[in-house]
Amino acid sequence: MSRIGIHTTRRVRPDTRIATILHTSPLTGMSMDIAEIAQAIRAVTPECIIIVDGIQHAPHGFLAVDDYGVDAYVISPYKAYCRFNNGYAWLSGRLSVVDHDRLSGKPADAWELGSRDPSALVGVSMMIDYLDYLDWLGAHFTDESSRRARLLAAGQAMQAHERALVNRLLHGGTGLPGLCDYPGLHLIGPADAPQREGVVSFAVEGIEAKHIVAELGDRGIRVHARTDDVFSGNILRPLGLKAVTRISMAHYNSPEEIDACLAALAEILPRP
Repeated sequence: MSRIGIHTTRRVRPDTRIATILHTSPLTGMSMDIAEIAQAIRAVTPECIIIVDGIQHAPHGFLAVDDYGVDAYVISPYKAYCRFNNGYAWLSGRLSVVDHDRLSGKPADAWELGSRDPSALVGVSMMIDYLDYLDWLGAHFTDESSRRARLLAAGQAMQAHERALVNRLLHGGTGLPGLCDYPGLHLIGPADAPQREGVVSFAVEGIEAKHIVAELGDRGIRVHARTDDVFSGNILRPLGLKAVTRISMAHYNSPEEIDACLAALAEILPRP
């Protein structure tokens, strides 16, 4: 059993009934092996309901919910050209009929409490459907005729491109220093972890995160500060950090944009 499986079994008991897993951390960018974690949980408590938050992972590659062995997978497609406040979930057969609030007279697997929002569905459909975004993108990387093959090719290409962008941000490019070159910079997570997906967070000794965010914003580069709150405190508090600067990127970002960010950081951070 891997370290992931061993760590999971230490946290799970035979009477554990519900387990939630974050597929990818919005702070560290680190992705988890969902199938292995689910298998380790089931080895201890086979009937446990396993729910996965895939919001951060979904825009950075492809999903294979049939392979994970979980009961629910939740996404919000706003990071891939869709509307905010618009979420979707895949449910296993047994979870779909668990006792829940539903309208009188509706079948046991009905979860909607009102009408769907057609405008929200249009955004998702246009992102996925034939000759539209993800399908179109995948056609650049495979000659396969099926839509599934094209979507898979799109996800693989997105992952490879983002991995190159992250590497450039961390280690520099075109003569510019990367984040790893700066003294006093505390990178959240290992620099060369292959599990990192599109997110790099860091703290710099003597410089507040909100100052870095503001300085980059003045240069036309939008990043965010994550603070010791309900969303990020569970990671920041054990590290003794009050806030970090988070740089997020996606497959539609370019190496030139990473270089522009590195050039701006060279003006803001202490010289390496």
